[in-house]
Amino acid sequence: MEKCVNVKCQCGKVRGVVSCGNRLFHNRVVCYCDDCQAFVKHLAKQNILNEYGGSDVFQVSASQLIFTHGIEEIACLTVTRQGVHRWFAKCCNSPLGNTMNAHWPLVGLLHSCIEEDLDEVVGLPSGSVFCKFASAEIPAEIKGPWSHNRVVANLVLKLVLWRLLRKNSPSPFYRQGKPLVEPYCLVDKTE
Repeated sequence: MEKCVNVKCQCGKVRGVVSCGNRLFHNRVVCYCDDCQAFVKHLAKQNILNEYGGSDVFQVSASQLIFTHGIEEIACLTVTRQGVHRWFAKCCNSPLGNTMNAHWPLVGLLHSCIEEDLDEVVGLPSGSVFCKFASAEIPAEIKGPWSHNRVVANLVLKLVLWRLLRKNSPSPFYRQGKPLVEPYCLVDKTE
């Protein structure tokens, strides 16, 4: 039987399931980029970041994720005008995950929406990315064994494979190439 993890927003209205498959079909990293930090800050959920400002992200293909409840509660924003789509549950402002667009199969789920202990189910993060945006110097043992470049190279290889296998469809976040809901941009809200 294939391993699965359950996805749930903080209040429980949004629920789903992710089939994990083998290591070819998932990736786990800690991202310290300023956009990830701005996303959770906007939702007033900074408590999900680690002490250095990192987001624990479980990356899977879009076709591995299915929402079973509360899809009407899902909302979307971008931090910048051409930025990544950042999905959240508007019922409780719980961050769910990130996608690039409908054509790319990657969904980066934030660990806070996963019910199971990811360390036990899929293992520790392989490494960290965008460490220059961390709020403090990150100790080597927390960065993980892989460098930024190795993490990115591994993900690019997986993206190519997932795209060849058409793992971008079906996507729980897109219908006929369009976002499930129109994203709003944080830059536009502050101008």
